[in-house]
Amino acid sequence: MKDFTPYTEEEFKELKAVIDSITTHIPNDRMGYIWNNHNYINKTNIPQPCSCGSAAAHWNSATQTIREFVRSKEHLILTND
Repeated sequence: MKDFTPYTEEEFKELKAVIDSITTHIPNDRMGYIWNNHNYINKTNIPQPCSCGSAAAHWNSATQTIREFVRSKEHLILTND
């Protein structure tokens, strides 16, 4: 059985698609999604930072958290189990 915990397979595929589409700039309409998933993966409830340059380190941390999570689970998409 595939284990995408804490996500379903469909939610994981969406998360992967979104994070793969982000290169250097998080679109404003995706900021809440990114931050909420960062909190969800880390099991935290940290308030979302602003979108200004001074918060770049927070956003970098959020995207890195998601990228690492996706990398750790993406092999499951390719299995037939």
